[in-house]
Amino acid sequence: MYILTKKKLKKLKDKLKVWNKEVFGNVHEFVKHAENNLSLIQNQIHIDGPSDNLLNLVKNGQCDLNIALEKQECYWQEKARTNWHLNGNRNTAYFHRLSKIKNKTKVISSLRDGENVITEPHQISNHIVNYYKNLFCTNPFLQDQPVAEEVIPNMIGDNNNQMLTVLPNHEEIKSAVFNLNKNGAPGPDGFGAFFFQTYWEIIHKELIEAVMQFFCLRLDPSKRQC
Repeated sequence: MYILTKKKLKKLKDKLKVWNKEVFGNVHEFVKHAENNLSLIQNQIHIDGPSDNLLNLVKNGQCDLNIALEKQECYWQEKARTNWHLNGNRNTAYFHRLSKIKNKTKVISSLRDGENVITEPHQISNHIVNYYKNLFCTNPFLQDQPVAEEVIPNMIGDNNNQMLTVLPNHEEIKSAVFNLNKNGAPGPDGFGAFFFQTYWEIIHKELIEAVMQFFCLRLDPSKRQC
């Protein structure tokens, strides 16, 4: 895992930064340049009239603009996913702003208590608190036995538990990688599922070794190698 994340992927990230600066460039400038170029050609047609050469230039200019817009769209999509990954789960202003939006859309505005419908906010909160107080504090059955054992059923037997602790094979690891949402937010290393799926043939050996080491250490922390 150290070799994969701290060595190889870190070096790759440095190379990608250089590529982004020297090759990919500023996507916003590409859009602006393509729009200006297309506008100049259209103005020329307006002045001189249409011709085969100018119409071909318009067609090519529109294609260049579409390509630049697609690059810009991809840029903003990645930017949004990265922003959520970095700030969405932290105690930041971005997190609180999203929480306020969700609270407005998912607020409990009414509850049914038998035949009555409660709509007042303080009555709703009191009803919820009293319900769980009655459930966990006044029920003698729940007081005599552990609550967790009664509320959370035991769904996994010894055979299933043994199967779940078996080391995964290479095909299972590959299947897990390709079942990930390729458009999801990148992980802490900065690389998302799209990267690992696209370049699987190049990186699969190191990735499988890292996953196997993780499971070996998790099942038996005393082991340093599998």
